[in-house]
Amino acid sequence: MHARALLAGALAAGLSLAAQAGPQSPARRTAVVAAVDRTRAAVVNINAQEVVKARAAEDPFDAFFGRFRRQDEVRNSLGSGFVFDAAGYVLTNYHVVARGSRIQVSFEDGTDYVAKVVGTDPGGDLAVLKIRGERKFPTAPLGTSTDLMLGEPTIAIGNPFGLNQSVSLGVVSALHRSVHAEDRSYYDFIQTDASINPGNSGGPLLNGDGEVVGVCSAIYANAQGIGFAIPIDRALRVARELVKSGELASSFWGFDGTTPDPKNGGKPGALVTGVETDSPAAKAGLRKGDLVVRLDQSPVRDADELRFLLRDVPVGSRVTLGIVRGSEKRDVSISPAPLTPERSMAAFRSATGIRLTEISSKEARAAGYDAPRGLVAIDTVERGSTASQAGLRRGDVVVSVNSAEVETLKDFEKAMSQARRSGAAALLLRRGYRLFELDLDLG
Repeated sequence: MHARALLAGALAAGLSLAAQAGPQSPARRTAVVAAVDRTRAAVVNINAQEVVKARAAEDPFDAFFGRFRRQDEVRNSLGSGFVFDAAGYVLTNYHVVARGSRIQVSFEDGTDYVAKVVGTDPGGDLAVLKIRGERKFPTAPLGTSTDLMLGEPTIAIGNPFGLNQSVSLGVVSALHRSVHAEDRSYYDFIQTDASINPGNSGGPLLNGDGEVVGVCSAIYANAQGIGFAIPIDRALRVARELVKSGELASSFWGFDGTTPDPKNGGKPGALVTGVETDSPAAKAGLRKGDLVVRLDQSPVRDADELRFLLRDVPVGSRVTLGIVRGSEKRDVSISPAPLTPERSMAAFRSATGIRLTEISSKEARAAGYDAPRGLVAIDTVERGSTASQAGLRRGDVVVSVNSAEVETLKDFEKAMSQARRSGAAALLLRRGYRLFELDLDLG
């Protein structure tokens, strides 16, 4: 009995020593552990629920007798995010919450909260949520993506495949990476070999100090050992504007650009083909023939990449364009102005060659259309324009823009403003009984 007591005491003492020695062991408490500890309390798992309404029974007798009754279906979209403001503002990917009607966020300590969407940037795949709660929430330490080095350690924390608070380790594999996925192009990504899988989307990518340097985005489903993240400097610029205004105001820059043809000796960049008088570009000193090769720290390799980078710059912000003018390199500081409806319509006319007109409900009825509020129709089509080549002509009626119905010019302006944020517009047009589409790249 005495020996058993001694053995029990020795085991207890040993366990006590192990408990004391374990956390202090430098071999175990590495820089990675310390980095994760700095951030994990601010990382949330996001469950966005979408209610899909069941179709009504096609046979009225089935509906009457209750046969084949269908129930509404609840679909869950799982993702990640992190608190960047103690008031409860969470940064995540747009595609995580795009269709969510009820959003719940969960912290590592097991607490759950309902959150609402404050604002979104579909083109940049970013969204900001606000947690409904009166407390101050733990925030993630925010770093910068401007000084990242190839090969430096990266850490991803998120909810891959529903596995809460998972940590993966890697390095910065590449910077300013362009990615083409699901018929879309994404630019200026951080590439890492830290595992980023479905459910990681929206979670933080950390540097070795535990600071957030990127927003993980699982956009490349077939990637093997390759992950991508949105640089934190760009993401925060958008997030803070969404918190402030609830949306990104469409920006007006006042210049057009094209990609130089490499077959004709064209160099990488965006060649300025025109500058509008009294525009932000004109005031900044940009000229026709300038080659834009950089926006802040991000390289510009073609006109599409420049349009993507400019799209997320909030009105009132200032960026620096690196340009080549002849044999001289110089920097141009430029700040966008708000894109007014008048400027938006002018840009639409320039891109398509279409001039629209509003038709009253009386005129619509006379033309054989039932339109209580009226119609928007094509008034003129410029010869040789995009619309002319697509076969559009005077009298064609605009039915919708990106599925948003259009009955007045004000409807059209609003729909085009929203479409500009996503970078594309699908116009549904009608000619008599025939319907057809015109797809526009809004850049």
